[in-house]
Amino acid sequence: MTDRKSMKEAFIRQQGWGGSHIRPVAGDASFRRYDRLEKGEASAILMDAPPVFEDIKPFVAIDRFLCDVGLSAPQILAADMEHGFLLLEDLGDDLYARLIEKDPSLEQGLYEKAVSLLAFLQGRPVPEHLMVTRDDIFRVPAYDMKVLLDEVVLFVDWYLPLLTGNRLDERERQEFINLWGLVLEDVSRARDCVVLRDYHAENLLYLPDRFDHRQVGLLDFQDALNGHRAYDLVSLLQDARRDVSPELERAMLNNYLELTGLETENFLQDYAVLGAQRNAKIIGIFARLFLRDGKEKYFSLIPRVWGLLQRDLEHPALGELKAWFDRMVPENQRQTAPGIRALMPERAMILAAGLGTRMRPLTDDTPKPLLKVAGKSMLDRLLDGLAASGVKTTVVNMHYLADQVEKAIKDRPDHRPKVILSDERDQLMDSGGGVLKAIPYFGNRSFFVLNSDLVWQESDAPGRQAMLHRLAAAWKPEEMDILMLLMPTDKARGYDGAGDFHVEEDGRLTPRRLSADPEAPADHMYAGVLIMKPILLEGFPNRPFSLREVFDKAFESSRLFGLVHEGEWYHVGTPEALEDCNRALAEPGKS
Repeated sequence: MTDRKSMKEAFIRQQGWGGSHIRPVAGDASFRRYDRLEKGEASAILMDAPPVFEDIKPFVAIDRFLCDVGLSAPQILAADMEHGFLLLEDLGDDLYARLIEKDPSLEQGLYEKAVSLLAFLQGRPVPEHLMVTRDDIFRVPAYDMKVLLDEVVLFVDWYLPLLTGNRLDERERQEFINLWGLVLEDVSRARDCVVLRDYHAENLLYLPDRFDHRQVGLLDFQDALNGHRAYDLVSLLQDARRDVSPELERAMLNNYLELTGLETENFLQDYAVLGAQRNAKIIGIFARLFLRDGKEKYFSLIPRVWGLLQRDLEHPALGELKAWFDRMVPENQRQTAPGIRALMPERAMILAAGLGTRMRPLTDDTPKPLLKVAGKSMLDRLLDGLAASGVKTTVVNMHYLADQVEKAIKDRPDHRPKVILSDERDQLMDSGGGVLKAIPYFGNRSFFVLNSDLVWQESDAPGRQAMLHRLAAAWKPEEMDILMLLMPTDKARGYDGAGDFHVEEDGRLTPRRLSADPEAPADHMYAGVLIMKPILLEGFPNRPFSLREVFDKAFESSRLFGLVHEGEWYHVGTPEALEDCNRALAEPGKS
């Protein structure tokens, strides 16, 4: 029995539900899992949210707020905050989507109740702090420009590469961000109400035995933000999972405007802007769920969402954005699911076989990649970063205390990415020899290589692009054999060297030791992440050697390039550097 399963069973027993019949309930796109517990005539819902993936505090805080204002969110019957278990009131199975599918005549009446609830909820002030426990409070985050842009760039970071096989370069991507920044300026400043964000027919339940607004049961609101009142109306009336007719949408918009007394023209413009933002985001999310997480059911929903996006883009305020979408995705490509194109590169190697001598005594009994930074091993951080960016397969080499590395991989709660272990117990192959040994796993495809003693953080700029995606977007195999991540020496934490490379205007690199003045400091250092072609290793003997020899080969043919990292970066090579990194990541919002 796994630890998670035994913890779950213990929680069920402690709450008096031991011996109950347990059956799974349909979940969502997250790592949360739900079970219905049935014991005699009683039933309850168990939420299982592993803390390594999910934080239940926002759910608890928003749930209590919704209940306090008189709405039908599930009552929390018991909670194990530390381990991520909640026992919830069972609101039943009468989802709007199911009821309407069985009896379409119910649709208008149910949607009227949902619209009326929104008008009621949006009239309630958002408290500055919400209580989670007696000792813990939660502040509802703002639905600000950064969040809106971070969401909408999912379209260009996941859907467009799926469609075209290429990523936008930084100039093209910034054009997209700038266009959105202009149209989102007004709505990004709104702090009207709690925005539930996933307010649609598969998250709403009909509870006919209750009265007034309590007849609508609420689910899946843990991502709530403080933002514009139009967003949840868009979520309800422009549903990605079921067709809502334009006639019903117009009727419910009129209903909402009558209930709230809002000025029509300005509200409908904001509704179109947030509709376009939400639908572009959802197209990106569905592409990511398909490509990265293997959830194929979302792939077929993309054409419907395109139809909704096209309707929103007809608003005059979105003319420049419409022109961008028309140029980048012709209409004949929107109403069928895109062909599957590889997001290159999809494979990686983590160099985890080193002895960790500079990290002693911490590495006397623990391999360096398994040392923890802010509660998570450096190896897990790397694997999580690769998985988040869509890398499918990663080779991890091992030598020192290899059994521990092997066990850590086996015990990982996330199966992504697939990990292949390259065993160097018999002979430590150094960085270059280790990559050469793993070459059969990569075939003729370019791949990432990452050192295991680094921690990176993404840029906090609105609409920022993930570091691995930036590398992939800048990768030009027709003129590059290696593209490596660089860090300015004066900004690299845990690094005190003289620099590794001089950078030319086009990104070409000259190793400092091969430059005209090898003693002169270089402004940039190798930040431990690169993309390379496997063909570059042809001719190297099967023996231990450094990747530095491979860098030199790429330099000699003028095919060694670099890209400067935009966020923070830490080299974790000594106990002092580990302490510094832990201290830095302990700051709010850093981990």
